[in-house]
Amino acid sequence: MTFNKDKWTYERLLDYFFGVHTPTDPRWGGTQYRSAIFVYTEEQKQLAEQACKERGTMGEYVSVEMASDFYRGEEYHQKYVEKSVSGAYRL
Repeated sequence: MTFNKDKWTYERLLDYFFGVHTPTDPRWGGTQYRSAIFVYTEEQKQLAEQACKERGTMGEYVSVEMASDFYRGEEYHQKYVEKSVSGAYRL
């Protein structure tokens, strides 16, 4: 999935993220893993931090970081949403 700012607002993207991903849920690894939201602008950072605070996930479970070099993950990690058996992550 590629973010298209002409179709989605950044706020809607954050709502989708938190709608399909609950960082505090043990199925996501509990305290073993942390989630990160990578942002490109200060405005995105502020919106992401606010969304985390509203959901009580800031700090311990989710960090908001400025994006830097991106390295694509292994192929078996790609298109997770489309591969989801339950369809729970589909739009």
